[in-house]
Amino acid sequence: MVADQRPTGAAPWPSQAGERPARPRRRFSLRAHLLALLLMALLPALTIGAAAAWHAAIAYRGALDARLVDTSRALALALDSELEILGAAAIALAASPTLREAPDEALPELHGWATAIGEALGAVRVVVADAGPGHPQLLNTLLPPGAPLPQSAQPGEGAWELIEQVARTGAPATSDLFRARADRSWAVAVGAPVFRGGTPRRVVIVSFDPRRLSELLRHQGLSGDAFAAVADAGGRVVARTRGHEALIGTMAPTRTGPASDTRPGLFRGPTTEGSEAIFARQHLRRASGWTVVVAEPLASYTRGWRGPLVGLAAGSAALLALSLALVWQVSRQLVRPAAALAHRAEAIAAGSPGTLPAVEPSAVTEFEALRRAGARAEAALREGEARLRVGMEAARMAIWDYDARTGLATRSGQIVGDRPDLPREQFSLAAWLGQVHPKDRPALERAMADTVAGRLERFAVEYRLRRADGPGGWVWIATHGAVAERDPATGAALRLAGVGLDVTERKEAEERQRLLMREVDHRAKNALAVVQAAVRLTGAPDLASYRRAIEGRVQALARAQTLLAEDSWSGADLRTLLEGELKAFVGDGQRALLGGPPVALPVRAAQPLAMAVHELATNAVKYGALSTAAGRVAVAWEVAGEEEPVLRLRWSESGGPPVVAPPVRRGFGSRVLEGTVQRQLGGQVRLDWAATGLVCAMEVPLAGPRG
Repeated sequence: MVADQRPTGAAPWPSQAGERPARPRRRFSLRAHLLALLLMALLPALTIGAAAAWHAAIAYRGALDARLVDTSRALALALDSELEILGAAAIALAASPTLREAPDEALPELHGWATAIGEALGAVRVVVADAGPGHPQLLNTLLPPGAPLPQSAQPGEGAWELIEQVARTGAPATSDLFRARADRSWAVAVGAPVFRGGTPRRVVIVSFDPRRLSELLRHQGLSGDAFAAVADAGGRVVARTRGHEALIGTMAPTRTGPASDTRPGLFRGPTTEGSEAIFARQHLRRASGWTVVVAEPLASYTRGWRGPLVGLAAGSAALLALSLALVWQVSRQLVRPAAALAHRAEAIAAGSPGTLPAVEPSAVTEFEALRRAGARAEAALREGEARLRVGMEAARMAIWDYDARTGLATRSGQIVGDRPDLPREQFSLAAWLGQVHPKDRPALERAMADTVAGRLERFAVEYRLRRADGPGGWVWIATHGAVAERDPATGAALRLAGVGLDVTERKEAEERQRLLMREVDHRAKNALAVVQAAVRLTGAPDLASYRRAIEGRVQALARAQTLLAEDSWSGADLRTLLEGELKAFVGDGQRALLGGPPVALPVRAAQPLAMAVHELATNAVKYGALSTAAGRVAVAWEVAGEEEPVLRLRWSESGGPPVVAPPVRRGFGSRVLEGTVQRQLGGQVRLDWAATGLVCAMEVPLAGPRG
């Protein structure tokens, strides 16, 4: 503070030369200033009108610029969404066990499957190429089934560069414009690697007609004389809303002139038709080097802002009062829609558009067109996300993302149908590992840690996840992950991303195949032992008889083997086995009568019983009932016992030569009956040489040999 230096008792200091004490400066609104200017009439009304007109023209030009930029962003979002859908489809196909595990020679058999997927995605073409030298094609849905496939390609042919890039980097990519090798049509493709053993072995190519992108651009509803175009990394026109067919593959004029740089933003340049235009350019995130431009002819652009300038300048004096009255409403119509669209665009970028109310319709045509274009872009984005979600559910696939800085993960998609309780948003790695089988947990944890630490660039782990709380078994998950974001300064991994697939059916099929291989090996060894015994013990008066005997016994084994194979080595039906063995001796006539309930023979009993019946039929043809035209054979059976079921089978012959006495010498057939039924199956055999014919009674335990 400063001390008062006036003399004591002096009056306050007067103002100099009659000045009054300074008053606070009053501030007036713009409307008040405009009204004061009009009332004072100190300045010509034309000056004020011209100033207002100039200001309106500048604002209108800024609005046009903003519309062009926002439209280009909306188109870029729509194109990125379309490419993302096709890229996700290529990744899902590449991760499919059907495509990954099939050998090269079996891939043409997947033509119909791949064609159906391509039609479901909107008439896209699916090509599978080898990742090795020359990249020969293994599957091409553009060609008819069975048609010869193009072999080794040269650089520059078809999608060679895309295949080479995906095979070299092991990462999905989008191609530039190219001509398809099959029909020389223009095409664009997205590719994804098919890993086997951690190495890209094949490349899945999902290609489509660029007219698809042209139609997508047309559907965005560009206003007036504006048009849009897409150029690839080489500067060639990929799609255009006007003149697409004539200009596709040509070099875009904006990539050859003074504006040949590809920085986003507004610039002025020539069009293909030779006129000048204002361009707004944006990059595509899903295609490296691609740009989308929205162009407004210069005549329309200048007419949009110079026309109001002239009109407002000429009528500024008459319209000044009305302008002041309407300035607040006009400002609301301009500012509110722009602010609402900006807020909604920010919400979409943040992934939460549902937190804001819908943008109200605007009375300004351009803002309303922009609002509708934004709404269509949002709808296209939602539709793309829905298609991606349906594809993920059909492939039983989930996408996950792990933030190494926070240790939290998120996922989308449900691969374990009965576990809706599994966390989806911001859950810790420990919470997920708690649901993993204890034996598989260290491998998954180590793979994640090695990738975060930089020891691995990507990983693939198969592990078991609990199917449900309590006893419910496990589901097999194959997860593939890679570094999605690194620290620009240190290169440390900041974020991992990947997919998880339900491979339970494949793992179960592999286990069944291993069991079946062991069973086939065991049965083959048994069959070879029986053949060896037949060769060693068969007696015959001459070579031809010996050969027929051996062939008959081997064929009996083969028929039993066929029955087992048809039932996947799970057993054989008794009646079917008997019919197959006796048909070779009695044909299709009624000389063999079969009667008994349905019996499923276990695998171990099928071949021994087939050999026993074959020997009985052979004996009947040589010496018994089937040696005469009137002879008959009856086979009856039943199953006794529940806890330890026993098959009782009775073979009886009639109508043959009368039996005088039992044979004095035991032949190979008798030894086969004893060896198969008694020793191999643990059963019993009784032979009764009645006068009317042989009666053979057998008892075979179905649950396994007793004792």
